[in-house]
Amino acid sequence: MKLSLTSVMLPRWDLETTFTKLAEHGYDGIELRCRYNPDDPNAEPANWGRHLTDVSPDNIVDKAAEIRELSQKTGVRVAALAPNFTYDQTDTIEKIFVGAKAIDADNPPLIRIGAQRHDRTKPYINQFLAARAGFADLVEIARDHGVKVIYEIHVGTIAVSAARTIELLKDLDTNHIGAIWDVPNMIRVGLEDSKMGIELLGPYLSHCHIGNATPEATERDENGQMQWKWNFSDLREGMANIPQIIQDLKDVNYDGYLSLEEFGPGDDETKISEQGAYLRKLINS
Repeated sequence: MKLSLTSVMLPRWDLETTFTKLAEHGYDGIELRCRYNPDDPNAEPANWGRHLTDVSPDNIVDKAAEIRELSQKTGVRVAALAPNFTYDQTDTIEKIFVGAKAIDADNPPLIRIGAQRHDRTKPYINQFLAARAGFADLVEIARDHGVKVIYEIHVGTIAVSAARTIELLKDLDTNHIGAIWDVPNMIRVGLEDSKMGIELLGPYLSHCHIGNATPEATERDENGQMQWKWNFSDLREGMANIPQIIQDLKDVNYDGYLSLEEFGPGDDETKISEQGAYLRKLINS
């Protein structure tokens, strides 16, 4: 198992700083954000806003040489790309496929692709079948480009658990599609037994997002029902049993990347240092 981190956490660092700092703190890989920055070039850097790395579908091929050089220099491999596009945005996705091959022609990064959000005003099964058909079509495009896409199990979409995700991807070519088993998202809808979920995904388990969160009561709605929100937390303090999860991954001989996602407050370098050291300890124990 190898240690990675999503650069979506690090909007304030440019490419060189990102790769250098990850190498200093013992990371093996990076899940590199590939999204459009806001139009305002002076916007304050933010996780889901402007990033100083500024890697996008339109410039990833131009930046591939710099990314490849930094990866070779630091030893931090680009394990995956983290766009924010859904399976039906194929024109944009194909740009990212080309960029992935430009970064590493022989072993291109995995490419995160999402599904549409679940519309609770419409029948679920129709939405699910549309997504399944969409991913089946995308697999054929990925095959043509020689890349692999990974569906992120994500709160609010049509597949929010490993059980639903295996139904979404079942019988699709595992050489060109897999799943991101995503703890910080799944915890928000009720995390399945981790061993069960990991085993259900089987060969589709391609990447892992690791993070933790705690619930916080906010206010009551008009019916008096308490409303809740989830806050990102230190890996050791949230609701998910991180040591058990790491052990479950070991038990199925998972040898892919464990990618830290921690979007809570705090100093960037302190966060990646302390959280990374904790994960490394669990991986090596």
